[in-house]
Amino acid sequence: MIEERGDLTDVEKRLIEKSIATFQLGEYSEGKGLLRAAEIFARQVDNEELVKITRLFIAEEQNHAMLLQRFMAMNSIRPLKKHWADSVFRGLRKGVGFELSVTVLITAEIISLVYYKALSASTNSRQLQAICGKILSDETGHVEYESELLKYIRNKKPRLQKRVVEILHGILFSGTVIVVYHGHRKVLIAGGYDFNRFRQACWAEFSSCFYSKSPSQATVSACR
Repeated sequence: MIEERGDLTDVEKRLIEKSIATFQLGEYSEGKGLLRAAEIFARQVDNEELVKITRLFIAEEQNHAMLLQRFMAMNSIRPLKKHWADSVFRGLRKGVGFELSVTVLITAEIISLVYYKALSASTNSRQLQAICGKILSDETGHVEYESELLKYIRNKKPRLQKRVVEILHGILFSGTVIVVYHGHRKVLIAGGYDFNRFRQACWAEFSSCFYSKSPSQATVSACR
């Protein structure tokens, strides 16, 4: 249970306020575009469970945004209305198909697994540590499902096309790692991540998602 009073020190607040506000903005989305793409894809594979799962994931992301917003309010941290990086990622997902929407989404979510570990370690706030723990638990489930879904979709493609898609995703991921580190390096360094460790940790999560195993039977069944 989160207490009603914030427990950040003034120094900790100055350290994380811009960074956490940026991530809080990114966590919130009505998810209309993703949901529409999921509905179209679900009709193509004749399985409405995909829509239900997508709705659940959107609701969990909105809950993450609410938890962060409440923590920020208790610690007198102002929310952001707009940030260029958030606008770019929303733009990349706008009006595209389900596969690309999920590709952009999982790129941010994989990197967030490392970010929230760093954020949790960057202060002594028990409130923030509890929130980060909750988000990490949810996001771990998200990236596991989404990566298996993408592997299933990609495995249906011709070999060359699949390889091109994987290379392009790697380029997107590499660029995003650099952007996130540049924008959040104070928090990341305070949490124990210099650039090399952050990059290695992000790529370790990426490799775990896409190169360590085949799509699970549950994911394959959901797409049939």
